[in-house]
Amino acid sequence: MIEETIEETKEEIKTYTISPLNKNSVYTIENWTNTIPNGKIVTVLYTQQWRYGSFTIDLTENEKQKLIDIEHIILNDYSVSIEELESGWDYEHEIKNKDSYTDIELKEIYRLMYCDKENTEEYNSDEEHEFNQDIMEENEWTMNDTIYEIYSGFDLDE
Repeated sequence: MIEETIEETKEEIKTYTISPLNKNSVYTIENWTNTIPNGKIVTVLYTQQWRYGSFTIDLTENEKQKLIDIEHIILNDYSVSIEELESGWDYEHEIKNKDSYTDIELKEIYRLMYCDKENTEEYNSDEEHEFNQDIMEENEWTMNDTIYEIYSGFDLDE
């Protein structure tokens, strides 16, 4: 096991351009977190679909061979840089582990997600609305991570 790791680190690393085979196959998932008044940490996942995207990826020959027959890749698992994301168009958001929160906690989470600070007193909803990054930031949500994925195959060009 250790010898295999040492051998892999000796392998030459090459840089490739990776892009989807099909339109609308690149996704980003932003992880937004906040703490509600009772101390529980909440994560909201904001997923966006992109018409096109390209990335540079650093791979050893061994890593490249492992990717040849797969259809879905989580780019964060590799050394990757974004070159281009084009025309984000479809999106959704969800509270991670939503079922683990009480109705009262969900109401507070929704308030933090959808209500700007000027309307805090007026807010009395337990419904989901449109995702608004400005309101999220105003209510002290922080984006901790973004996951980049390609579905339905991809090209690797040297």
